[in-house]
Amino acid sequence: MRASTSHGTTTHQDGLRVLKDLDTGILNHMAWLKKLHRPLICDEPPEPADLAEDAHCRCKFGRWYYQNCNHPELRVAPVFQKIGELHKAMHDDARILLRRKMTGQKIRLDEYERFMDDAISFEWEVQSLQFEIVQRICVIDHLTGVWNRQSMQSKLAEEMERMNRTGNTCCLCMMDIDHFKTVNDIYGHPAGDQVLQASVQFISQRLRKYDSIFRYGGEEFLISLPNTQAEEAEIILNRLRSEFEQHAIHLQDGSTVRITASFGVAAMHTEMSIQDAIVMADHALLCAKSNGRNRVCMWEVKEEVANQE
Repeated sequence: MRASTSHGTTTHQDGLRVLKDLDTGILNHMAWLKKLHRPLICDEPPEPADLAEDAHCRCKFGRWYYQNCNHPELRVAPVFQKIGELHKAMHDDARILLRRKMTGQKIRLDEYERFMDDAISFEWEVQSLQFEIVQRICVIDHLTGVWNRQSMQSKLAEEMERMNRTGNTCCLCMMDIDHFKTVNDIYGHPAGDQVLQASVQFISQRLRKYDSIFRYGGEEFLISLPNTQAEEAEIILNRLRSEFEQHAIHLQDGSTVRITASFGVAAMHTEMSIQDAIVMADHALLCAKSNGRNRVCMWEVKEEVANQE
């Protein structure tokens, strides 16, 4: 699913809808499995649909999977495609068993075990997908769809470990939407939510695929820029700041809002903690705001040491 990407685009509501559909799918699967054993064990006549070559498209799960699945992000996920392969294999196996039973042949143990293995694997993969979605919901900000603050520490720890291992660089940027309180005061909090969503969407679409953005709190966001020197980060963010300043946000009531953002940048260093790097980025953000906002400010370790001395 798309939520696994660095910009985290799957929303909370999208995830809940997928979970509900998959829950229904598992229930339908168990009901089908129970009913399938009646002709195999109790000599009841099989369902005609189970004998069809396209039986996997005719059951309730199959109709949802192939026709009524309204989750485009699911269709491109490898695990979802694997679920489809297992579902078809399970129905193909079932058709072999049913035809043997109908023609009076003995059901072979290896064929029955293959059918049950596919049926169990199918259910296991569906449940694994559900678990993955739950994990994503827990680490994504429900309003904006980007990573939340709880997921930030673990992902930055991964980046720090990568820096230690490879010697590469990483910059952190604290971004704050300027005068956001004014937006809430003039247009109301629902409009403020729209502004946050539109702003984050605009920023996320212009970040590189390996960058990450986290909602730090309120209208503050932390951006991770791997493999980026401080000078390069300043260029990237100034371009982003300039484009954002010219971007018009259209509200649902027909109003148009133009806002700006301030950016504070600091380089991560392996000899300091992640929290220290975040604090330095926050210091840089304060400099940007105190110098008029709508600007990018850098914070370097040597400047911090000099100030302390």
